[in-house]
Amino acid sequence: MTDDETERFERESEDLRLQIAHARAALHDRQKQRKEARREYAREYYAKHREEYLEYQRQYRAEQREKDPEAYREGKRGRNQRWRDKHKDEVNARLRDKYREDPEKHRERRREYYAEHAEEQRARRREYYARNKEKQNAASRAWRDREKRRRAAGLPARRIHRVPRDERERNRAAADAFFSRLWTKPELAVAKKSIETPPELWAEWKRDCLKARATYTLAVQKQELARLQKELGRGTPGPKPKPRLTPEELEEVRMEAIAKQINDRLRHRDQPRRPHHLDPAAPHPMLQQNNSTGLNR
Repeated sequence: MTDDETERFERESEDLRLQIAHARAALHDRQKQRKEARREYAREYYAKHREEYLEYQRQYRAEQREKDPEAYREGKRGRNQRWRDKHKDEVNARLRDKYREDPEKHRERRREYYAEHAEEQRARRREYYARNKEKQNAASRAWRDREKRRRAAGLPARRIHRVPRDERERNRAAADAFFSRLWTKPELAVAKKSIETPPELWAEWKRDCLKARATYTLAVQKQELARLQKELGRGTPGPKPKPRLTPEELEEVRMEAIAKQINDRLRHRDQPRRPHHLDPAAPHPMLQQNNSTGLNR
């Protein structure tokens, strides 16, 4: 990519960047004003009708509780469960923090619970096995086949076990130390020489990459600017709509229309002028001279 092309790309990119920044700022301001207006309207409306809302909610809950208490409790449990499912990460993080504060206390409580409900736990496992017998047998067969293949290949048996947090941290630190070791200068020189690229190919590849990257950046900026302009134009305020008429004004308009129809129907209009029965070429009677004696000869 030549210097002229580089300068042109930089100039166009900077121009588009400024336009995009202004459009985003305008769009953000408009959305902020709309949200604030909606919040203000909602706050004012709720402040005016707060007691009505609370009373309606209390009445609805009381009616549901009286109508079917079991369904009401089931619905409440379902709502709580849906909330926990939706905020699963938050709930799990809270439980992990609670466990880390005193893990021995939770382990002791778990051991006590299993000791007190040992028969229930065994019965639950037997019931689960009876309900999923085919699935359990299939899993056992798959595990035996996999172990048989591992032994035939000379691999050790696969053993998965839980690792304490301290041991996990030690393993992680050892892995970081192993994979982030520093190479010596002779090793780096040998590695670079084995994959060295000719300078002319490297320069050509770099020019092509810069040109492709600049072209792609300009295309993305133009698309973004077009999207923002369309979004801004979509909400451009036009002529304000006429206010809606009240019921009294609508009734007055209707009566005015009825009165106009009656008036047009009953109004006396002038009779149309009849065509002149004399010769059209004759002079008009008003233009003829009258005899002062009243006698015509």
